Amino acid sequence: MAADRSPPEPDKPIRASRWKPPPSPPARSNRLLFRLIGIPALAFAAVLIYRGLQDYFTLPACDSARAKSTLSNVLNQFKVGPVEDETIKAISTDKKQVVCNLVVPLTDGGTLNVDYTFFWQGSHAEMRYGISRKSKTATEPPPAMPQVPMRSN
Repeated sequence: MAADRSPPEPDKPIRASRWKPPPSPPARSNRLLFRLIGIPALAFAAVLIYRGLQDYFTLPACDSARAKSTLSNVLNQFKVGPVEDETIKAISTDKKQVVCNLVVPLTDGGTLNVDYTFFWQGSHAEMRYGISRKSKTATEPPPAMPQVPMRSN
């Protein structure tokens, strides 16, 4: 039985290798740099995206650039001058509609009264408007008739 056993093989020698430092964790400076620059950059990009998409989520205010542009297109059809901020008034504002009024002075002394409303039509903002004109003479009382003295015979 002892003859069936083969002699034990000698262990292989351990090879020596150069010492390597253990892998270091990611540099903290890179992580800090990302936090200082990356997070504010992402916030700035989010604000720009929101402003671009804001037209799809909110109705324009009465005196916003979007409302003035739309009004200018409407008033150009009537050959009326530019829209001024002082003449725009917000009548009511809520999430479903914005009601506004605009009074535009005309060159002949009369005024043009524009009532306009922004409202949701499905997922799009729409505008409805009504225009009326008041002449200068309609707001003032008519001039008095001259009195002619009566002759007595």
